[in-house]
Amino acid sequence: MAKIDKKKAVKSTKAIDKWKLKKTFEVIAPEIFNKVPVGPVVVNEGKDLIGRIIETTLSKLVNSNQHHIRIKLIVESISGFQAFTKVKSVDVSRTYMGSHVSEGIDIIDLIFPATTKDKRRFKIKIALFTRRKVHDNQKKQLRKLASTIVKDGSSKNSGDEFIQEVVFGKVGSQIFNRGKKIVPLSRVEVRKLELIG
Repeated sequence: MAKIDKKKAVKSTKAIDKWKLKKTFEVIAPEIFNKVPVGPVVVNEGKDLIGRIIETTLSKLVNSNQHHIRIKLIVESISGFQAFTKVKSVDVSRTYMGSHVSEGIDIIDLIFPATTKDKRRFKIKIALFTRRKVHDNQKKQLRKLASTIVKDGSSKNSGDEFIQEVVFGKVGSQIFNRGKKIVPLSRVEVRKLELIG
């Protein structure tokens, strides 16, 4: 008859017991994404989720094909077995950005601070793809234009409204439509939007 290792048996039982004590919470997207369920997470207590970063994609939140737009959510509150979140950052994958780079294309990278009317502070990174090489004076004009659009868009909107304008392309479209009058543009991408305060 085989001997039973009591120590191993006790450890195994404890491991099973600890797993049974864990609780499952459903992560919920912010209001701007209609509070759709993001997925379950298992933790000991709901409080352990506060401040946790959950990564997903725009395609999963709004049923689109935009798999290249990655969204980081941060858990800010718990109610029952639901974990409610806000947007921490939005960024475009490097692979997607690289797919639009070709010979003769000049890329202008811009970074701006942005503060919304409800005093939420963001950092926004924008890439302008031009159809030809751009002179320094034209770059200055594009920078000034983009800065004005970002400042206006953020100061007139709440944090959530500004995130929507970025995620769904309004900010990029405004820069593209007005910027192409300065220099031929092939596209404008908001590379990253990050909540910093």
